[in-house]
Amino acid sequence: MSLQKFARRVVFWFVLPAFLCMLVVHVIPILWGGYLSFLDLDIYTVTQWSKAPFVGFRNFLTVFSPRTDTGVRYLRSIGNVIYYGLVTIPAGYFIGLGVAMLLNRKFWGRTLVRGLILLPYITPDSVVYNVWRFIFQARIGLVNKYLLFLGIIQEPAIWLVGDRAIYAVMVASIWKGWPFSCLVLLAGLQSVPPELYEAARIDGASKWQIFRYVTFPMLKPVSGTLLLLSAIWNFHAFNQFYILLGTDPGKAHVPSTFILQEAFVNFHFGLGAAMSLFLTVVVLSMTVFVLKIRKGVPV
Repeated sequence: MSLQKFARRVVFWFVLPAFLCMLVVHVIPILWGGYLSFLDLDIYTVTQWSKAPFVGFRNFLTVFSPRTDTGVRYLRSIGNVIYYGLVTIPAGYFIGLGVAMLLNRKFWGRTLVRGLILLPYITPDSVVYNVWRFIFQARIGLVNKYLLFLGIIQEPAIWLVGDRAIYAVMVASIWKGWPFSCLVLLAGLQSVPPELYEAARIDGASKWQIFRYVTFPMLKPVSGTLLLLSAIWNFHAFNQFYILLGTDPGKAHVPSTFILQEAFVNFHFGLGAAMSLFLTVVVLSMTVFVLKIRKGVPV
């Protein structure tokens, strides 16, 4: 056996465990969910799922139809997650950028501060969002306490139910997520050659001009990847809504929480699989887009 063939076999056996794990954890469940999305699978047929009626695209027509209750709520959940992302992603980016620019300067204790700002991001979601749930409580929450003290509101506002619920989740999510943006952007700032700043100062550029024509353009590759990844993760939003708002957020549903309720509370497994498959296709499409952007391949 030649050395080249031996090396190929060694590589194959090293890759095989990872391939089997990906197959069991990702590929098979996706294919299985795709199959279930074409069945009328509910609490009455789940015990004999192999004999469940095949309904074709009826589940997809139901979840995307504005004439059905399920369709209205699912379409609203998609609108909610898009609205949620349009607020939280830019807010987290600009807060992270501002803090990253401060941490890029030299000052005493900079390493300690860099470690401290990561605390919100590394703290488990269950801890962070339960604390924010307490903060947004109507009677004893700190938000209403200070708003009443400042005279902004005259009576305690209800933040975790109704139309205001999504804004409470946005605030908590921004607080939780901006340190990651800061970490990524700080790495991008440290890769900017100091000679560019020195040349700009020699040419008489102001601080704003240096940021606009030097710093921001040099951060474009990092910023693009960060924003695209944030958009992908945005469609996975679940923990913050589930922990803050409970199992039934009402009008503040996002696709993940609505799929949970429809499939495992209402036991409409076929509809849940159809909604999950659509969400999977969206996320995979965005992932392919990110990979092509990073490789410089035209989309």
